[in-house]
Amino acid sequence: MISIRKQLFSIFLSIGCIMVFSTSLIVNISIKKNFEIYIDNNIREAGNSIVAIVEKLYEKGELENNTMQQGLLENYMGNFAVTLLGPDKHFIWGETEQSFIEDLNQKYPNQVDPSLYRQEERPVHNKAGEIIAYVKIGYYPSDILTKNDLKFQKNVNVSIVWCSSMILMWFILAGLYVSRLFTYHIYGISKTSIALADGKLNARYPFKSKIKEIETLRHSMNYLGEKLERQDTIRKKLISDVSHEIRTPLHILQSNLEAMIDGIYPIDEEQMNVLYQEVVRFGKLLNNLDLLKNVEENESRMNFRVINLNESVQEVFDAFKIVAKEKKINYHIKHTETENVMVSADKDALKQLWMNLLSNAFKFSDHKGEIKVYTGMQGKECTITVEDHGIGIAEEDLPYVFERMYRGDKSREQYQGSGIGLTMVKNIVEKHNGKVAIESVEGEYTKIIVTLPIHTKMLEPNNISGKMRNYMKMTKN
Repeated sequence: MISIRKQLFSIFLSIGCIMVFSTSLIVNISIKKNFEIYIDNNIREAGNSIVAIVEKLYEKGELENNTMQQGLLENYMGNFAVTLLGPDKHFIWGETEQSFIEDLNQKYPNQVDPSLYRQEERPVHNKAGEIIAYVKIGYYPSDILTKNDLKFQKNVNVSIVWCSSMILMWFILAGLYVSRLFTYHIYGISKTSIALADGKLNARYPFKSKIKEIETLRHSMNYLGEKLERQDTIRKKLISDVSHEIRTPLHILQSNLEAMIDGIYPIDEEQMNVLYQEVVRFGKLLNNLDLLKNVEENESRMNFRVINLNESVQEVFDAFKIVAKEKKINYHIKHTETENVMVSADKDALKQLWMNLLSNAFKFSDHKGEIKVYTGMQGKECTITVEDHGIGIAEEDLPYVFERMYRGDKSREQYQGSGIGLTMVKNIVEKHNGKVAIESVEGEYTKIIVTLPIHTKMLEPNNISGKMRNYMKMTKN
């Protein structure tokens, strides 16, 4: 198994090698092609010059003059083998292929390949356009290049090697940098995850990355660590609370039973009632733990059907009127906006949802306080808000109120409860494809907003009520 750093470096190195090789190949091919064109142009120009001079010699009647032949060979032929032929192509003067190859062998021992020798035949015309002679021009390709040409070609090849080396070096440096840029943070995040897996829940990775995806991964890992640490704190608190809750009734039961056995307390109805209350208290605790288990394992099965939202809310609202009267709480409901709104839901689950919300509102509301229930519309969704003006929730506790068995600060611990009410609320809402949010200011108010989707048939034109149709028009505008 190869590390991501080595993989990234290998990729960059491979790309660098491919680019260097392909660039060098393209440059070499281009230079070779241009040099071939350059040689062809030189041959063409030399041939044109030689033919022009032969024509002038013919005009002067000096075509077979050996002195003129020698001057021509020295001044114009250069690295070419020039042979002058008559109209019937008989040899007049010049250098033959054999003599030219022999001269090259002396100049370049054991380096000349006769098969590379090339020649072309050009006609010579007089002023009347008649062919008066033929010029045969022979050459050896590599010998046509001058010393400056060869030097230039060599310098180009050296430059290509240097450029290729520089490009490859930059790719190596870029590969090292990019591989480190990616892997440095990934290694750190992986070590953090290992530390979390080993139980070090306070482990965090603090170094930020400039890469969005890695920064998201870092943030997610740290957030996971915070959640695990918070869950661990809640778990320890749960164990402590359960231990305390179980120990208290057991201690009372044990003490009272021992006193009865020893004859200190009489076995009468009053003592039996005390023992019975502690047994009931113990049973409630066990029921709450079972309820929590059902919430965690999602054992409850939903029986969805179309129900009237207002009827569901109103039924539970009416059940708390007596409690509101006893606590002298200003208690009212407003649900005109959701008149005739239908939702697809489990009737019992929805009832449990409103029960939990209202019981929490009454639990944490002082006497002569206020509790409001009101509904509204948001496009294709409806909202149900339960607002109480009680003790509120501390700002630092708000992100965790939907956690299982979570209970807020010490001021809220005086109120009886298992800490799973809002956990059940969130679970029920999510099973209905809805959302739940909470707003609160400590010492002032708490507002819980539940959002549920409206039943699809309600959104058909013929089924939309007048108030809902007007509201949807207003939201569009």
